[in-house]
Amino acid sequence: MKARRRTSAAGAPAGRLRLFRRGPLVALAGAGVAAAAFLTQGAAARPEFDKDRAFKQLEKQVAFGPRVPNLQSHRDCRDYLVDTLKPLANRVDRQNFTYRAGAERLAMSNIIARWNGTGGKEGVLLSAHWDTRPTADYERTAARRKLPIPGANDGASGVAVLLEVARILKQSPPPVPVMIVFFDGEDYGPGVNRMFLGSRYFASNLPRDVPRKGVLLDMVGDKDLEIPQELNSVAAARDVVDEIYGIARKLGLERTLPSRPNGAIEDDHIPLHQKGLKVVDLIDFNYGPGHSWWHTLADTPDKCSPNSLKAVGDVVLEWVYTRS
Repeated sequence: MKARRRTSAAGAPAGRLRLFRRGPLVALAGAGVAAAAFLTQGAAARPEFDKDRAFKQLEKQVAFGPRVPNLQSHRDCRDYLVDTLKPLANRVDRQNFTYRAGAERLAMSNIIARWNGTGGKEGVLLSAHWDTRPTADYERTAARRKLPIPGANDGASGVAVLLEVARILKQSPPPVPVMIVFFDGEDYGPGVNRMFLGSRYFASNLPRDVPRKGVLLDMVGDKDLEIPQELNSVAAARDVVDEIYGIARKLGLERTLPSRPNGAIEDDHIPLHQKGLKVVDLIDFNYGPGHSWWHTLADTPDKCSPNSLKAVGDVVLEWVYTRS
């Protein structure tokens, strides 16, 4: 079973572990110095992305336990996310829906936060999934495969970045409207037909004010972070890809977000593409030696880095605040 289908850059099917060879990475801590210098020129009044605060948000989500629909830990984390966003945003809504899995009904919620912006220009959509996989599909033993994953990288990392972004949007109102959406049910499974449930529901019930351009963050906390261009994003949102990766180069983060193609991945951006939204999936799909931590019990906070969260956060913030 593949939770996300990948193809090579040439379009041929690729196995789960077939990944492009990596070049040497610039240390993210060092890259942050260049990023800070660039950011100071363009947004002196904007608060800096606090990597330690973001990492604590990652740890907080994992501490709730599995964020699997119908579990108390799922409800607790949902309420925490809503309560955290309410004092930061102009408006926060829960988009509740029910998914039928056989005889079971799963109560799910997309969480939608809005910032009005200071201008009337086109807004942006920022998104991540907040649920976690109910089964550790790639554990070696059958007993361990039945357990839910901790979801530090696969789920909590993208949300952690956007919670810190939300804090900055509150302190320094953005120049354009911003919508942050946390999707539920992305990782439910086991098959692809039972995944991306929240984004599918959102796409079928689009708010009238949904921005047409956006970024999806998924698996962005890896200590060894590298996010090449995802091919479905290139096909559906070439201009947004160019904007994001151009900013990464300006911030000295081109080794973290290299402007080269990777595989095509099925993720929450696909239902949005089908509705005409230009959404770029920022995802590092090489997690652990031989991709060995993905959908396992090893997806824990110690595999993640505050520096990785900051690298992605800095790019997202610069994309938002330089729009006009």
